[in-house]
Amino acid sequence: MGFLDIPAPVFSAIDGALGILPAYLRLILWAVVTAVISMFLYWLCSAQDKVGRAKERAVTARKNMAAYDGHEFDEMWPLAKESLAASGKHFVIVLGPALLSSVPALMLIIWVSNHYSYALPEAGTTIALEATPGNSLALTQIEWPDADKPVDVQDNDAKTLLTLPLAAAVPVIHKKAWWNSLIGNPNGYLDETASADEVRFDLPRLTYLDFGPGWTRTWELSYFLMLIICSLGIKVAFRIH
Repeated sequence: MGFLDIPAPVFSAIDGALGILPAYLRLILWAVVTAVISMFLYWLCSAQDKVGRAKERAVTARKNMAAYDGHEFDEMWPLAKESLAASGKHFVIVLGPALLSSVPALMLIIWVSNHYSYALPEAGTTIALEATPGNSLALTQIEWPDADKPVDVQDNDAKTLLTLPLAAAVPVIHKKAWWNSLIGNPNGYLDETASADEVRFDLPRLTYLDFGPGWTRTWELSYFLMLIICSLGIKVAFRIH
């Protein structure tokens, strides 16, 4: 488990408690929760009066720059300098709070991606396997096993790489990398001495809409669209700078 996965069990417990609701509605609720938490933390961590003054200064400087219709560099340079300085100060003031407030959002996005992207196959379903390097696996297809009848996936030397079924519907297992200290793989990792660097599974992709092209039917569009709409709504309603 990586740092950004720490609250994942809590999210899963809440999602399970909301299991009476349709999956799409739960997905939308998680987008709203992400927006509320991130915007609240940004408001809490930022000095809104200071941010407001910096924003007003930056807007005024840009307007003065745009209104100048002369051609003298000596006259234009102070306006450009003020515009750059005001914009830079505004950026520096909001950068820290924005980064801090993005951490819970990242935690939720990672959990949603793991939870709402794929499904585990039913037992007996034939699933395609793909490894890197491409000649690492003894088989490129396998029947998905029952939980009480696990099956080993072996390489060409008959050495076990991993055991099915997977613990979570995440379609890849790989050797542990440095970034797994931030984002872990819930299915674990391949041994460092394994002949394969990663093994991918052709898991069923979850869809939530019955219309539009394929990329509109998965979780990403609905989630991020609601996240943006809700965040902008909170920003306007509560006059957050």
